Amino acid sequence: NNTQSKDDMSAKEAKEKGRDAYKGEKWEDAIEHFTASLTQEPSDAPCLALRSSAYQKLGNLEKALEDANASVALNPDYARGHFRKACVYSVMKESEMEIQAYETGLNNCPDDKSLQRGLEIARRVQTASTKASHAANTSMATLEAANSRSMKANSSKDISSFVTQTKWNLELQMRALQSKLDLVKELGQMTANAKLDFLYNLLLEDSGASEAIALDKFQAALKTTSSNLPFADEVNGALETVKAPSAGSDPNAAVTKLKRDEFQTYCQQLVTAMNTTVNDFSEFVVYQVKFGSNTASDTTEMERTAGVSSTMADKKKNILNDPRMMALFVMFDKDADSTVDFKEVAIGLYKLSNNMEDSAKNAAALLLMMDQNDERVLTYETFARLIMSVAAASNLTFDELADQLTLALTDKSELSEEVMNEIIMVEENLEKIQQAQAENNERKKTMDALSYSRTQKLFDLWDANGDGSIDFQELLRGIRKYLKASNLAANIVEAEKDALMIMGHDKDSNQSLDKEEFAYAMANYAESIQKPLHELIDFMVVVGSKETSKVEEFEMTYSEMNNVTMSKGYQKSAFKRSSLGIIVDLGEGDEDEEEEDDW
Repeated sequence: NNTQSKDDMSAKEAKEKGRDAYKGEKWEDAIEHFTASLTQEPSDAPCLALRSSAYQKLGNLEKALEDANASVALNPDYARGHFRKACVYSVMKESEMEIQAYETGLNNCPDDKSLQRGLEIARRVQTASTKASHAANTSMATLEAANSRSMKANSSKDISSFVTQTKWNLELQMRALQSKLDLVKELGQMTANAKLDFLYNLLLEDSGASEAIALDKFQAALKTTSSNLPFADEVNGALETVKAPSAGSDPNAAVTKLKRDEFQTYCQQLVTAMNTTVNDFSEFVVYQVKFGSNTASDTTEMERTAGVSSTMADKKKNILNDPRMMALFVMFDKDADSTVDFKEVAIGLYKLSNNMEDSAKNAAALLLMMDQNDERVLTYETFARLIMSVAAASNLTFDELADQLTLALTDKSELSEEVMNEIIMVEENLEKIQQAQAENNERKKTMDALSYSRTQKLFDLWDANGDGSIDFQELLRGIRKYLKASNLAANIVEAEKDALMIMGHDKDSNQSLDKEEFAYAMANYAESIQKPLHELIDFMVVVGSKETSKVEEFEMTYSEMNNVTMSKGYQKSAFKRSSLGIIVDLGEGDEDEEEEDDW
């Protein structure tokens, strides 16, 4: 009963209304309903976690943290409460507090997968954003560039070319040396545990692994990198003495891959056996990984043993696999969030040209061209396309542009206030252009669908009660008939998913689609299932014009009564048949959990 007042609702009913509003991205309504539920049952920890998430979506982080803390205080064994607390700290950019929240949660809920994954990701992000990590990546990038110039100098056909390439080589080597010194300085300021964390991430990156380090490769790498050193016997002896961590409850079954905690324990045992310190051991391995050879292209023994070196043929095969492209992406990505935004592109191009007005405009133009999905950021693949576009526009080869960008991006000079203001101004204009493009695209799709006469015919067929709008039940019946006729899906669950996506275009939130909303929704639906719009509508009209048998009518009615629970708060993007990059719900599946997308 939609007219039921909040005062008349039970706590459970108010909570369900809040959940529905949350799914419909109506954060204020969700908070209002959750508050009504909590007024009756203030000790409902899951409801507090739900309201915390809604507050976070609204940007009220103070209230979100307050509710997350209250949820954990009421039930320390409630994993989602700890998870919510960590998510709020993540948005606040409080990495230490985020990690602490995950660790506290795992102390109470040691087997919770969401907390385990969250802690690992938080640790990696924290390490990747350190100055030491930036210095390590910069040193490798500049060494690659220096080696490229050295090769060009050696193949020069005249003295002038040799001198030019050699000057570039020397300057890049100086930058690489400075980055190495920066890394040494940053490592010296880290705690022992922070160094082990940094080392673990470094080895994961160099081995191409995503979750754990292969124990045998780590041992082989230690042997190889120390083989020519006076203390090689000491290292080998420690490796033979220290046993690998046991796997599970069987003390005789050793692990073959080391996760973070296992890696730290194993390294500490090696440190004891070698009679050294965690600080010195960590720095030794880092130096061997990053500084094990004079040039970046000559793979270090540590990397070679781990099997990460790639042939020149592999590098040429695909620019995405080029380590220099990867290094550029890392240098552009200042906040280490695995994407490059407008500001980062503009600053990178400015350092190349020293003209912020042109750089900002070029960055905006490139972002508009590359950002086809209107995500306002570039992934690694789209970033690579951007760099190749810049190279072509500058009449440079990729190697030449990479050298120049590497040199420019390692320049530590601060940007002036005037330059930063120029970036902000162009960024605001970029947002207006992107918004205008989105609105124009919507109008174009709507007019295309409306101008086709059969769209009106389909609307009239599905508008069973003739009230000039299509409600969810009418929409569901039409979609189910289409799916059944096209042999895509006959069950109510699949039809409901598609109907939810289409009903997500209900702009005025009146739980029905008018003609314009319906036209735009069908245009997007056709796009999502990769069907020509007119062909799709033609087929739907034919199917919709056929009389429904009594058996089919009973099946639909019975299914709707028993399975469909359409509410005010439908999901606006519940289902995309052909979409890449859908955010996966990592919740535990508990009936009290919200649909979580904080990952």
